[in-house]
Amino acid sequence: MQNNGYVASLDEREATSIATPLETRSSPAFIPEPRVGDEAETTLPVKVPVGPPVAMPVRVLYEDPVEPAAHNRVRRVRPTGTGYLPFRYDVAGMVSVGSQIALPELECFREPTLGRNLDIEVRVGKVGVRGLRGRAQMLRFSGPDGVRYEEHLGRLGANFAIDFEPRISVTISSLLAKSPHVAYTNIIEALLRFAIAARGGMLLHSACIEMNGKGVLLSARTDTGKTGTVLRLLRDHHATFLSDDMTVVFPNGTARSFPKPMTISSHTLRAVDPGDLSRAEWWTLAVQSRLHSKGGRGIGMILVEHNLPVMTANALTQMVIPPPKYAADRLVAAESKRETKVSEIFIIERGAPSVQDVDERSALQELLANTEDAYGFPPFRYLAPELSIGGCELQDLKRKEENVLNGILGGVRVRRLVSDNFGWPEEIPGLVG
Repeated sequence: MQNNGYVASLDEREATSIATPLETRSSPAFIPEPRVGDEAETTLPVKVPVGPPVAMPVRVLYEDPVEPAAHNRVRRVRPTGTGYLPFRYDVAGMVSVGSQIALPELECFREPTLGRNLDIEVRVGKVGVRGLRGRAQMLRFSGPDGVRYEEHLGRLGANFAIDFEPRISVTISSLLAKSPHVAYTNIIEALLRFAIAARGGMLLHSACIEMNGKGVLLSARTDTGKTGTVLRLLRDHHATFLSDDMTVVFPNGTARSFPKPMTISSHTLRAVDPGDLSRAEWWTLAVQSRLHSKGGRGIGMILVEHNLPVMTANALTQMVIPPPKYAADRLVAAESKRETKVSEIFIIERGAPSVQDVDERSALQELLANTEDAYGFPPFRYLAPELSIGGCELQDLKRKEENVLNGILGGVRVRRLVSDNFGWPEEIPGLVG
């Protein structure tokens, strides 16, 4: 892993510039970071600079070059149970995952016959120290390389730890185990994204369908309208379904399905046929879609700014009101397939109606930006700079993603399709021809 050469605290502005090494700073006075709880790892005191208080949502601590053993773990977090991983997934033929808990988003990739040599292992265990803390904290370790994230409530919070060697081993707290959607969305999908990048593919934030024998990608910012557009194209124009949120793509233009359940947000509700659901399901969906929409995520971001345990609050909320998740074939009768060859890409936006071609360089930047937008919820901005997968750091992995997109964009047409009334399903079939 990259050695930043300093034990430091990052504020929001520093954290957004991820993967930028911190400059070594001189400070005459240091105080030791207290260690609480008999289950904490045995370490030397971690030093932080003394200075005026700054409102920082998450404190990020790096290795201390003066005392390099300060972040060496003598004892790892302790997983519970036998350690057996009953839920196994072969994700798009690229990455294998084993988990102690079921991961509903990966159910379509379930493969019970996978052996023990898995790329990512997910277990439940005790993560963090006893007692409360002033704010969330991300610790980076060496020997082996890894990270640990702890929120304000100590072991009772939504905490996790990741070892990157010899394989990716994730330990999640009991609270996260009871809210697998939060564990998947905030931790596991990010690991899948970069594990796929390390192997020459890309987990692109896009929907994928096939129309008239042509593979079509739909890219947009989160909560723009991809899912509703896909549902209407499947129902009204007999498109073939591959995915509605994430697609695995390769430099040769191949797109492979990633058909995790659709999340029905408030504006997507208009694309769902009430006749496909029972009355109870429909009214429940109406409530769920309001909570789990852009407005709900905005509340989460406010929690971060006010130094509150956002992942813990998110996990508790989704335990009470689960997210509205439906498999595509539950909402519409449509054919599906495993992969296609991409020939058209549409970047859909809301605004004054227009259709315009997008040059290769602009398309690359927008596809990358739309993918990053899918990972805007904490604690990704603090976790991402510390990733070390397949011997690659974050910037190496992002460069690999750019190479994948450059390969695709050389052979496809990219257009920006803007609508002020969610009218993309009426426009796309004619444009695909």
